[in-house]
Amino acid sequence: MLVLLKGCYEQVSLVERCSCLNEQKPTVEQILQMMAENLGEEPRPMVLMSKILPEWIPKQAQERKFVFDLPHIPAKYKHLIMIGVSAAVSSHLCTETFIKIAKRAGVTKEEIGEAIIAARFALASTVFAAATEGLEHLTKEGKDGQ
Repeated sequence: MLVLLKGCYEQVSLVERCSCLNEQKPTVEQILQMMAENLGEEPRPMVLMSKILPEWIPKQAQERKFVFDLPHIPAKYKHLIMIGVSAAVSSHLCTETFIKIAKRAGVTKEEIGEAIIAARFALASTVFAAATEGLEHLTKEGKDGQ
């Protein structure tokens, strides 16, 4: 059974929402409709992808369900992680999309702001990690006088 998250961390079954409950899987169009309801607008990348590789749409929905069904991290934190990661990798559309979904799910603007600041700190900190070998070279250079 395919399930997507909708508002306030409530799970809504697509199969239950579809008019055809005769053990049929939801159609790509039904999945896209539920995604649109979850987002509050048309999920443009998903709609475009459905025209190129429609069989991927149920897979995307199943992967989202899998992530949100994992038991150890609350849904609110998963929303914040997705916002932070998408912002850190500079995916403007994903960041905006995840923010909209999180807001509809009850995440506050202050929590979203803190997630973005935390992501910014983590990303900025990677500069030091990336420079470790160069810094080691510089500190060895100073000791050897080279």
